[in-house]
Amino acid sequence: MHANDIVRISPELRDVMGLETVKVGASVIPKTLSFVGRVEPIAQKHYFVSSRVAGRVIALSVVEGQNVDTDAILVEIETLQPGNPPPKLTLRAPFSGVVTQVSVTRGQGVEVGQTLIELANLDAVYARAEVFESLVDQIPDAAKARIQVEAFPEESFTGTLERLGGEVNPANGSLPAWFRVANPKHLLRPGMLTSFQAITAETNASITVPATALLGNAAAPFVYVGRDKEGLEYRRVLLKTGVRGENRVEILEGLAPGNRVVYVNAHLLGLSAGGGAPNNSHGHDHGGHGHGGHGHERHGSDQGEGFQWDAYFFWWLVGGLGLSVFLNLFLLRGRWGGPVEPETSS
Repeated sequence: MHANDIVRISPELRDVMGLETVKVGASVIPKTLSFVGRVEPIAQKHYFVSSRVAGRVIALSVVEGQNVDTDAILVEIETLQPGNPPPKLTLRAPFSGVVTQVSVTRGQGVEVGQTLIELANLDAVYARAEVFESLVDQIPDAAKARIQVEAFPEESFTGTLERLGGEVNPANGSLPAWFRVANPKHLLRPGMLTSFQAITAETNASITVPATALLGNAAAPFVYVGRDKEGLEYRRVLLKTGVRGENRVEILEGLAPGNRVVYVNAHLLGLSAGGGAPNNSHGHDHGGHGHGGHGHERHGSDQGEGFQWDAYFFWWLVGGLGLSVFLNLFLLRGRWGGPVEPETSS
């Protein structure tokens, strides 16, 4: 162990730095591919209401976006068939759903087979992705995907691959892929732009850390491991990483079960230690408070050396903030609160 790998901070700095640690642990790390696409209604639950006879609309009972129940009246048509009065045709909803489009107005003439209203059941929808043909073979059958839409950025939906298209689009070399998505709240509406994270493989990793805990670069990544219960001492540990997921990273060498790594504001400790890579060539850190780790017993200069952020630096930060506030108040006073010239009488 090298003394330069140890970072010690004062209680005052600990209270303002906002460091948070988490225990390393096993996790399933997915390998994903990213796509874009749009929401579509499921064909079997997408109904086009049309008239089987010519006539004109005499009553329109729905508007776009309205929820309707099975057998609800949608539109009434006065036909052109003989009769006094002419016979009427009432068109009803074949299932419960949402009116996605209304193409007529009251009093408008209609032709045979003309689409008047579109109705869709949105309890489940398709998210259609556009997959480049070079990536098609990487997507397994019934692949899962995490799907998000711009309209609800905090929401995440899960889709299951149901089928791939039969023909590649020659314009962009993509093949459509339809993911079925449960939509009980009807948040997903046809036409919404979607982003996909399709899972192509999964790794069961025995030791993982949050991606936010990693510092350094791809050639020399490292983390800070807590070494005491008070949160005043940390050690930089060089790592060998494996599979990288969206939120977690597999650790092959450098950490042991029970270690706690800094995953919030870890860069502040990196600044305190000069930002360089750690010097340790040791296989893994045995620190990790509360788990009987022996920490390789600190010897000699390790007891007194190591980087120390003490109260002087803390008060230097506070003093700098106070000076900034004072200067701003001084400038504001000069702009709006300067002395007023006395009036003179002629």
